[in-house]
Amino acid sequence: MDIKLSEEQQQLMESAARFMDKHCTPAFLRSIESRDSKLLGYDPNMWKEFADMGWLGINIPEDNGGMGMSVLDLVILIREFGRHICPSPFLSTAVTAADAIARAGTAQQKDKLLPEIVEGKKIYAFAYQEYSRFFHPSHIKLAAKADGDNFVLNGTKLFVEFAEAADTLLVVARTDAGDASDKKNTKGLTMFLVDRKTAGITTKHMPTMARDRHYEVRFNNVKVPKANVLGKVNGAWADLEQTILKTAVAFAGYTNGACFEMHAHATQYAKDRVQFGRPIGQMQVIQMYLSQLIMELYGSDTLTLFTAFNMDKGRHVRGYVGKMKAFSAETVGRVMDIGSQIFGGMGYMEEQDTTLYLRRGKQYQLAFGGTEYWEEVIAEEIIDRDPVVLS
Repeated sequence: MDIKLSEEQQQLMESAARFMDKHCTPAFLRSIESRDSKLLGYDPNMWKEFADMGWLGINIPEDNGGMGMSVLDLVILIREFGRHICPSPFLSTAVTAADAIARAGTAQQKDKLLPEIVEGKKIYAFAYQEYSRFFHPSHIKLAAKADGDNFVLNGTKLFVEFAEAADTLLVVARTDAGDASDKKNTKGLTMFLVDRKTAGITTKHMPTMARDRHYEVRFNNVKVPKANVLGKVNGAWADLEQTILKTAVAFAGYTNGACFEMHAHATQYAKDRVQFGRPIGQMQVIQMYLSQLIMELYGSDTLTLFTAFNMDKGRHVRGYVGKMKAFSAETVGRVMDIGSQIFGGMGYMEEQDTTLYLRRGKQYQLAFGGTEYWEEVIAEEIIDRDPVVLS
């Protein structure tokens, strides 16, 4: 793998960086965080600009109006979003939902729904996790029962980001209980595309340290037409896992970008802050912190780019995604924590811009499965499969 960016990738990165520098400032982030904000966690005007620049269709096939670019291109783009911790439903809409529809949808669903995403007309939220800290599909309990031309959904989803702003919920439900004692039970799952305004759906904001827009979503006898099933009934996991793997790669790119920005802030402060007659960056402990963090960060970023590259080649990358996601999760936690410590006490004050990153660090570490889930994936790939060597 040659990790030197192509001319087109360099242009993509630079244009995204310029846009984020101009539009996604700390003041903008704080306005989105405000309790009085009516933006539902994102800026519709910014979302429209994403569509105008073609970013919402970066991974959507050209036949469906998208740009048909690579996963590596996606990582390069979203890494710039991460540098500014840009609040938008890009991941849930342009990555998770778009990939699930492109992978599992019927021709009719693809022709109708994917161009809507490209044009910025629809927002999607991913309703997956429930009352468990575990991410494995066996913990999904939300029930979907067939009833004539519909399925009826009952249960609760947690940490559904942008649920209140979404037009459509991508819901993973259990249509067959299967063997409840099987901790690896991936059978009996079905994906549904559910109109958020359907009767019986209620949302409740879940306050988080990051002050973003996660919701508890309750389904009380919610009727969903069978035409809104995405993929196979009882057989969603084969497609869904691949979508989750791609989303994990994109999310790692995002968190790596946030880490690079935090490290840059901490480095600049170490150069500027004078204590005992010299910049604190001349102190051995500060140098050790900065050097250790940048080594870990470049390791995480390189592993992410490497995984994306091999995913584009169509290779089996489940184990590599696990390694990448577990490593990036631990890296973002350490960079945000130790980076803040370099600022001393002021690193934990609301007025300091780096606290925007600090408050998200632990959440990013735990999000989308956390280290525990992905270490289990790594172990399965080591024990259950012959070693996969990629180049």
